[in-house]
Amino acid sequence: MLIDLHCHTRRFSPCSALTPEALVRAARAGGLDGVCITEHDALWPLDDVEALAREMDCVVLRGIEATTEVGHVLVFGASAFDPAMATLAGLRETTRRDGALMYLAHPSRKYGTLPPADLAVWFDSVEGENGTEGVLQNEAARQLAAGMRLPAIGGSDCHSAREVAVSATRFDAGVHDEASFLEALKSGAYEPVRLRRHA
Repeated sequence: MLIDLHCHTRRFSPCSALTPEALVRAARAGGLDGVCITEHDALWPLDDVEALAREMDCVVLRGIEATTEVGHVLVFGASAFDPAMATLAGLRETTRRDGALMYLAHPSRKYGTLPPADLAVWFDSVEGENGTEGVLQNEAARQLAAGMRLPAIGGSDCHSAREVAVSATRFDAGVHDEASFLEALKSGAYEPVRLRRHA
């Protein structure tokens, strides 16, 4: 099962040109089974995500791309966005309380003063395949994941239709809602994949 785990829409991410419906249409056209909407410092209401999934007949999940002092962090399983997520310590406290997972996004970019050896202390894993990054950057990211608790994930980091379905995560198990999504992530039975070149 292929799901893009790093997507933005203009509903909550002003940097995106995508409507939620356009995101899902582009994902399906690109051969994906679903998307996870990871807005910048915002979390979609669960009812709205479920309504979009029903309307578009597609798996639609939610996450957060939190902005911290060490870079962007993809969070899955949080119950709400909390301003405390602006610091790494606050983010970890919030996610641990919710039983959520933290993945350092596009880790080949500068991530503050955090030494690479400390990544496994703070994060469950990293984004090992980002659609906006090059081959060398993604390879470096995957190497960082080698010492992490969970495998790396993949996502397109899309802000426009042409960026959708560049990268994704292939899950061994079926994912159909938030609970099965978190179970699949925690199982570690998935891998990041590059589907095509960036358009």
